[in-house]
Amino acid sequence: MASRSQTTPTRGARIITVALSALALALASATSVRAKEKEKADADAEFLTRVVPSIAASVKIIEYEVKNTSDAKLKEFAERVLKQHKESVKTASGHARRLNVAVDADGGKEAREMLDKLSKLKGSELDVAFLEWLSHIHHDTTVFDDEVANGSDAELKTYAKNSITAGNEHLKEARELLAGLKK
Repeated sequence: MASRSQTTPTRGARIITVALSALALALASATSVRAKEKEKADADAEFLTRVVPSIAASVKIIEYEVKNTSDAKLKEFAERVLKQHKESVKTASGHARRLNVAVDADGGKEAREMLDKLSKLKGSELDVAFLEWLSHIHHDTTVFDDEVANGSDAELKTYAKNSITAGNEHLKEARELLAGLKK
């Protein structure tokens, strides 16, 4: 018959087992928290690498419309949107520098296709195509919504929220102008 000391763990062994189990649980939890923080930081980087080139491209396209529209009301609107988009590129690029994220702040590649399309149009056809494009880019806020929900940087999340608000204003006015041109 085995003695009791051989079959039952000592009090010290039980304490060590409990302590090691608690430590393993704490480490697993800390690892999970770090993984979630990294995912959020990655979400910030992904947001910036997608948004900065797109907004930079929009600046080039809006500049083209400002130079080529014959509609005074549309020109005034496009100038306001252009000013806001230029500021948005500057702000987002500043966030990218602060967070050490490399971004393409030129947007030339993304703008080229739309500029080619617009360059073949004149007058109201140009204005309608521009406003349809502008409505389209402001309608889909998925990238900004994802940053608000999943980003880790508070300043960047605020930028995304403010961009959604400004975009909704641009969308509303672009649709109103478009309706007037299509009459």
